[in-house]
Amino acid sequence: MNYVTIWRRSASILYDSLLVLAILIIMSIPFFSFNLEENFSLKIIVQIYYYLITQYFFVWFWVNNEGTLGMKTWKIKIVSEDGNKITYKEAIIRFNTAILSFIFFGLGFLISFLRKDKKCLHDFISKTVLVKL
Repeated sequence: MNYVTIWRRSASILYDSLLVLAILIIMSIPFFSFNLEENFSLKIIVQIYYYLITQYFFVWFWVNNEGTLGMKTWKIKIVSEDGNKITYKEAIIRFNTAILSFIFFGLGFLISFLRKDKKCLHDFISKTVLVKL
């Protein structure tokens, strides 16, 4: 297999981040009329709402298209370790562990420098692989 380097992966993440940001801005329009600074519970609801939208974006594209638009642009495909399309369970596990990897100073991503197959922590845990097209 032709594995994806961290640099190509980072470019794809940057591209997808811009798409997700645009989607979140559009999807936040219903909350413009509320004062989020004064209502703590509404602020928590909005954060959960953003998280679910972001998760839906990535999971849906990973499962149905074998990659997001950013991944397609950088010629990256996501598959299971056995070479098949990933399942929703694998995609959800991958998304959530990727978030944790990023939150903890990107340590889960830095593991790819030490591995021959260039897998990050979330790839290893979810049993998925990113390959070049």
